[in-house]
This record gives sequence, structure tokens and C-alpha cells, in this order.
Amino acid sequence: MDYSIKIGGEAGQGLQTIGDTLAKVFSRAGRHVFTHQDYESRVRGGHNFFQIRFSDKPVMASRDKM
Repeated sequence: MDYSIKIGGEAGQGLQTIGDTLAKVFSRAGRHVFTHQDYESRVRGGHNFFQIRFSDKPVMASRDKM
């Protein structure tokens, strides 16, 4: 099992909070987790994304394919 989730939206919409919460959920469920957050704009309204990869095996990087 190896899955990736990418959440996108405008800066200031809580992407980091949602991503961190999901990462904790998967980690507490016994999965290995890798996260990556892209800050294209720190100004409210700019587009950003948060990517979570979780697996039953150790993960060291994000996947190329979604």
C-alpha cells in the first residue's frame, strides 16, 4: 500500500493545518508518512499545496505520480 494525497488552495485557507492533521492520523494508524508543502506565495490569496505520502513501508520522498 502506497498512497499520495495533494491538497491545494489559496494561502490562508488552512492547508498546513489540514495537512498536519491528516499526517498525524495516518502516523497514529501505523503508517509511514512523508509530507511536503510548497509555498508559491506567502501573500493571502496565492496558490499553495500540501502533499502527503503514506505507506505500510518506509517512505523517504514524495512520488512523481499522483
